[in-house]
Amino acid sequence: MEIGERLMRLRQSSNQSLQQVADAVGVSKAHVWELEKGRSRNPSFELVRKLASHYGVSIDVLTGTAPEPAPEDIKVGRMHRDLESLSKRDRAIVEELIASMKARSSEGS
Repeated sequence: MEIGERLMRLRQSSNQSLQQVADAVGVSKAHVWELEKGRSRNPSFELVRKLASHYGVSIDVLTGTAPEPAPEDIKVGRMHRDLESLSKRDRAIVEELIASMKARSSEGS
């Protein structure tokens, strides 16, 4: 499987439009489409790094040297990345929320 096919699968499994991906990595919608269709075969390392980061996968996944993670694992990775952009206070709130949900879950078992 080529890098373009992997990019398209990742985009579709994350329910994102071409425009959403383009905006996230700072390129045009047409360029993302060309990458997915294999019409642009030599993306810069910087763009590959941004795409991998955006999808929450390693560069090895995009190049095919590592297996593609399950969609749920990608979602968890994206949530983790989103946490990094939060303030310390907001991260603490999220941690408290998770602890509360875990406690509630264990009470129901």
